[in-house]
Amino acid sequence: MFLKEIQMENFKSFGRKISVPFLQGYTSITGPNGSGKSNIADAILFVLGPKSAKAIRAGKLTDLIWNGGKDKNAADSCQVSLIFDNSDRQIPVEADEVKLTRYVGLSPSVEGGYNSYFYINDRKSSLSEFDSLLAHARISAEGYNLVQQGDIQRIVSMSSVERRRILDNIAGITKFDDDINQAEGKRKETEENLDRIRQRASGRRPKRTSIGSESSSTRSTSRSNNSSRTGMAR
Repeated sequence: MFLKEIQMENFKSFGRKISVPFLQGYTSITGPNGSGKSNIADAILFVLGPKSAKAIRAGKLTDLIWNGGKDKNAADSCQVSLIFDNSDRQIPVEADEVKLTRYVGLSPSVEGGYNSYFYINDRKSSLSEFDSLLAHARISAEGYNLVQQGDIQRIVSMSSVERRRILDNIAGITKFDDDINQAEGKRKETEENLDRIRQRASGRRPKRTSIGSESSSTRSTSRSNNSSRTGMAR
C-alpha cells in the first residue's frame, strides 16, 4: 500500500481542483515560501481526521475553505481525496485502488455552521466506518504515518511509557485492544439481555401453572357435578 495521489478542491490556498501525484519511492515537493507546500501535508491530515483543527493550522474547519483571495469570490465548500494503491489489501476493501475523501461545506442552518462528510470510493460513509478502515490499515492522523517538523525531537525527549504507546499504535496493538474491549462490551450487553429474558420467562411460568391448575380443578368439579346428577336421576 502507498499513497498514489492527492486531489484537492478549494482547500486552503488551492482555489481550484488540483492533483498531486506520488510515485513509488521518494517524491519531493519544492517551491518558494507561500506556495502551499505545507498545505499539502495539511490536506493529508485533514482526510485522516485529527482530533483538533489546530493540527492542520486552522482555528476551525471552515477556515480550511478557500477564502477567494483578494479579487475572487470565496468558496462555500472544500474537499480532499487521498488515493491509495491497495493491491496488497492492507486497507480492508476489495479494490486495488481506494479513494478516501473528506468534504466540508458551509451550512448556516446547522449547529457549528458547516457539514462534514466522509466517502470511501465515492460512497458516503459514517465517521465510525471511516475511522475503523483507517485503523485496520494502521493509518492515523495522531500516529506517525506523517512525520512533521518537531516530531523527531518530541519522540526523543518523551518518556519510555509514552514511546511504548506510540509503538503499540504503529504496530496495531492499540486497535487490537480496542476491538477486544468493544467485543467484551457487546458480550456483556448480550448476557444482560439474556438474563432479563430469562427473568421475564420465569415470571410467567407460575401463572401458566396456576391457569392449568384452575382448568384441571374446573374439569374435576364439572365431572363431579355430572356424577351427582346421574346418581339423583337413578
